[in-house]
Amino acid sequence: MDELDPITMYELCFPGAVTGSTEVTCPHCDELLTMQVDDPMGTYSLVCCECDGEFDVDLAENAVRWTP
Repeated sequence: MDELDPITMYELCFPGAVTGSTEVTCPHCDELLTMQVDDPMGTYSLVCCECDGEFDVDLAENAVRWTP
């Protein structure tokens, strides 16, 4: 992998921008989930397939928000 390749740099800056998906860890059970990304700067609401925990992923701020 060439770190200076423009496609690689774009993918590192905007997760899911090129591939259409990214991985996120569930804050409830630490399960690694793959989520589809339509907007690389958007906010998504997810439900974990393992523990049914609900949480929000904000790609613009690179943050996961949830209430215990």
